[in-house]
Amino acid sequence: MIRFLKLKMHQIGRATKRSAFLNKYFPKFKDRIYWAGDKKSFARAGFIGSFSMMLPIPFQMVLGSVGAYYFRANIPLATALAWITNPLTMWPIWYGGYVFGTWVLGTPDLFAASAHITIGSELWFDEVFPLIWKPFYIGNMLLGTIIGALMYVSIAYFKLSMVTSFLRRTFAKH
Repeated sequence: MIRFLKLKMHQIGRATKRSAFLNKYFPKFKDRIYWAGDKKSFARAGFIGSFSMMLPIPFQMVLGSVGAYYFRANIPLATALAWITNPLTMWPIWYGGYVFGTWVLGTPDLFAASAHITIGSELWFDEVFPLIWKPFYIGNMLLGTIIGALMYVSIAYFKLSMVTSFLRRTFAKH
């Protein structure tokens, strides 16, 4: 099964690299740094993917992929991290960003006050949205920056040898 998956990934990668559209608009797309990468490339991809994950906009995956291209980061990792906010997880993640934004700006949380209004209705856009958009966007952008910075630092400076030596010392038989 693993051999089959490796073969399929190789075939998809080969077809992607031959794409006329990608070669025309993204000429450096075939560089190894975008696909295999090194530690810094993975660290940049961790920041870009985590930041684009937290943005409350459509097509975060495209933003993460294009950002990874322009910042010479690993494209598959940035794209995969942008997929964390899918239709099942986006609402709790973005609500957490909204609550963080209300805490940062010192504004009240209007969730309970607007519970009787249907989300997406004309009344909601007229009365509720003008009050929540600022903490919503600022909170999610700040959390995206914080989570992205933590991902960058943890990937760039993480050494597996430190963990294995710690585990050996901790669980060594006396």
